[in-house]
Amino acid sequence: MNVDGVSLQGEQVFKAKMPNQAQFELEEIPQDSPPTAQIDEPSPTEPQSDVQNTDDTEEDGKGVLRLLQEGHFKGVSNVRLRVVFFEELAAIEAGKLQAVAEEKVNDVLESVGGVVNSFLAAEENGLTEKQIAGVSEFQETFVQAVSGYTNEPVTDLNNAFDEFVKALRDLFTLQGQTQEENTTTEAESPDAPELPWQTFIEDLQSAFTTATNELTQAFAEVEVLPELSEPNGNGIAYEKFLAIYNELRGPQTPTDEQPDSEPLDSVV
Repeated sequence: MNVDGVSLQGEQVFKAKMPNQAQFELEEIPQDSPPTAQIDEPSPTEPQSDVQNTDDTEEDGKGVLRLLQEGHFKGVSNVRLRVVFFEELAAIEAGKLQAVAEEKVNDVLESVGGVVNSFLAAEENGLTEKQIAGVSEFQETFVQAVSGYTNEPVTDLNNAFDEFVKALRDLFTLQGQTQEENTTTEAESPDAPELPWQTFIEDLQSAFTTATNELTQAFAEVEVLPELSEPNGNGIAYEKFLAIYNELRGPQTPTDEQPDSEPLDSVV
């Protein structure tokens, strides 16, 4: 990526050649001896200067990127550098979001798994072996679906959980149909207690909602850049780079709006 205005080159490094044995011998030759021409050879350290120049340039870019993240640039420089370092900033944000997703998705699975284990372990629920096997199987299917989440983990989680709950309802309503037929009148009464599996699904939904809300909140708290500052004099140049920056970022949700009515406080 070309970094405009950030092109500091390192100085070339040369090392003095140490006299070798042949040069010491030349000093012992009598003065009337014909002088021996000495040909300077390129220093073997010269190729390293290119490597050092590259390293220096990379370090300079990292330094500017760090200052940009810390909010040291204002106005045109601020938005211009966001354009210049857009790919690097997007990669940084993606890494942070990935770390959050891995942690919080595991929290969701643990919350759901805790409710499932408690339900299966309670003898008073009167579960059949087939129902226990079905619940375990559907839970595993849910875990596998969540483990393969894409770049939209919240959507994937919701879809997988909806399928999980649907499968559980089908399991208990179909396999428990005979028992429920004997208590249909009582179940339809407003004062009738819920069946154990109905309470189980409600507990699942509550635990899942709480865990996914924490995931969404954690995503919202990921910040790569501070809020974009307003122009400080050169409005034309500012608007030019702002348009490029917004085009790079693509469609955004209209949450934290700036004076120009476009969200500018995040990278992607």
